[in-house]
Amino acid sequence: MENLTTMNLADELAASQDKIISGEEKLDLNKIFAEIDSLKVLDKPIKDYLSMKVEDYYDGESDGKLTLLDMNQTISDVQDRILTNHVDGYVDKNEINLTYNHEAPFEDGNYDRATDLHVLLYSLKVIGAVRAIDETDLRKVLSKDAVLSLGLAANTLANN
Repeated sequence: MENLTTMNLADELAASQDKIISGEEKLDLNKIFAEIDSLKVLDKPIKDYLSMKVEDYYDGESDGKLTLLDMNQTISDVQDRILTNHVDGYVDKNEINLTYNHEAPFEDGNYDRATDLHVLLYSLKVIGAVRAIDETDLRKVLSKDAVLSLGLAANTLANN
């Protein structure tokens, strides 16, 4: 069941969360990026966005959920995250609603690994639940900025 891969990845991350937060265990970025790309929400592979200028993403693809302040910085330097935190509606009526909120893994210059892991893990669980039921509708309702946030969180966790 290919549609369960997102939930399976979330379960794997949950099983290792203490080690990931402590830095004892590294994330498999290739596996996470492949899963993000398999959602087919973003126009390009997630890796391509990390070196992109914020202005280019903002002008071409952003759905306005991320707080993008410095248009000259690269996407990988964005410190805001969008957490996909809830799903409701009726799949049989094509009424799926996702809700989001901002998360800040950087406060006062300090990086909180737990916040980024929470964004990654919890968002994947919510997205995975919807994907297991109706992958096509998911692509219509899932925020591009929320999917980008998955890549940002994973990339920052792996490199800090």
